[in-house]
Amino acid sequence: MKLRTRTILSMVLTVLLPIGLALAAYFTVSRTKADVGNTTQGQLYFSNTVDTLASYTDEDVKMLEGWSRTFPDNFLNKDIQRQTNEKLARKNSYLVVRVGTKIVYDGAAKGMHPDYSSLPMYGKLVNGDVLIIKLQTESGILKEINFGKEDGKRGQAFVITPAGSVVPGGEWVILYYIVWLIVIMLITGFIISMLLYRSTIKKVRQMQAATEDIREGNLETRIDVRGKDELSELAQSLERMRARLLADATQKLADEDSNRKFLSSITHDLKTPLTSIIGYSEGILDGIAADPERQRKYIRTIHSKAVDMNELLNELSEFSKLDLHEIPYHFEKINVNDYFDEFAEVTEEELSSDDADFSYKNTLDADTMMICDPAQIKRVLHNLVSNALKYCRVDERLQLKFTVSDAGDFIQASLEDNGKGISPDDLPHVFERLFRADKARNTGIRGSGIGLSIVKKIIEDHGGQIWVTSRLNEGSTFYFLLKKVSPDEETTDISD
Repeated sequence: MKLRTRTILSMVLTVLLPIGLALAAYFTVSRTKADVGNTTQGQLYFSNTVDTLASYTDEDVKMLEGWSRTFPDNFLNKDIQRQTNEKLARKNSYLVVRVGTKIVYDGAAKGMHPDYSSLPMYGKLVNGDVLIIKLQTESGILKEINFGKEDGKRGQAFVITPAGSVVPGGEWVILYYIVWLIVIMLITGFIISMLLYRSTIKKVRQMQAATEDIREGNLETRIDVRGKDELSELAQSLERMRARLLADATQKLADEDSNRKFLSSITHDLKTPLTSIIGYSEGILDGIAADPERQRKYIRTIHSKAVDMNELLNELSEFSKLDLHEIPYHFEKINVNDYFDEFAEVTEEELSSDDADFSYKNTLDADTMMICDPAQIKRVLHNLVSNALKYCRVDERLQLKFTVSDAGDFIQASLEDNGKGISPDDLPHVFERLFRADKARNTGIRGSGIGLSIVKKIIEDHGGQIWVTSRLNEGSTFYFLLKKVSPDEETTDISD
């Protein structure tokens, strides 16, 4: 339940529940029963609450009941009637006497014109019962005393208290109910507040503890808060943030570990040619290479090692720039066939001197276009070809097959070789940095181990994908996808 809905419901309950409880208390205190012998609307017998208001005339009623048994003629004595009425008037009540159906005395105050048509018949009320009757514009509380005359006629004396008047002590009754209503409202408000507090404080404390853990760098504690209210949604957002921070921290540690291994590997790869350069140069300086032929051999070796170092530093520099997004891509819309045809022609000529065969197949439409950085894609292709040359088998002539085909919204290019292949254990890691760092040294193959990671990043920065399949001692096939565009689409820059 939403916090807003819960708050509104709590406010409504705070108002309605006390009223309901007050009404329930009222009807519990005020029990009612129907007048079986009279169908006149409004004639109900009350005890408890009405008795409380009527109790102030109990002594007078008892006196009149005593008259009914011993001195019934007192009810017809005008002086006694007036005196009794004056006494009742001090209690905001008055006396009415009826003989048969005739009212013989009416003690109502001046200006009052009560309607006595609803007065009960003789003997309908039991002594002590209270009846609510309609007087004029208001109701009244009525008590009846039955008496008999000596001539056999039956009479009735009624003690009536108008409901609009405040009997002595009535203010205490009102105050009594006000106090109870206040108590009920306080209890209800406390209960509802506690329920609302308990439903929210647990979530608030969980989030508080979580933020403290995050502040201290502890990202392992999960925030397990369920629900559909705003606090639950906030807790769930906080949990997503914690999970993201944990993933970032884990990735950062992995990157730092990778960087340490990378620096260690680069240091080793740089040290090897550098050691050779120092050794051969010292040989020349010390006169070991005295004859010109040996000097030229030493110098060629020094030059070869320096070239290796330069290539390694160039790859390292390029990768660092790519990783930091410092290389600006220059995307163009180019014709795919023209671009790959030119690459195939140049590559075939270059590989002919390396004792390798190269074949090219393109099944794309002549007007197929793609958006790319030509220089960076050329680097990808050059790296894949160089990689195939490095890992070719010495017992078999290298054969490269370059294929370009349509793949829906993409152009798929593949480069297949018949080289050494990649073991199943190594296959998932070929695009990771330094993958070959340890194993390649044992084979004597030159390289930094970051070339394929550069290839992967370039392809992904172009919105494409690259993968490889391979069989050990049979060869490998590298595939990559590049987005294509329709000929009439305008040039789009997809660089970051």
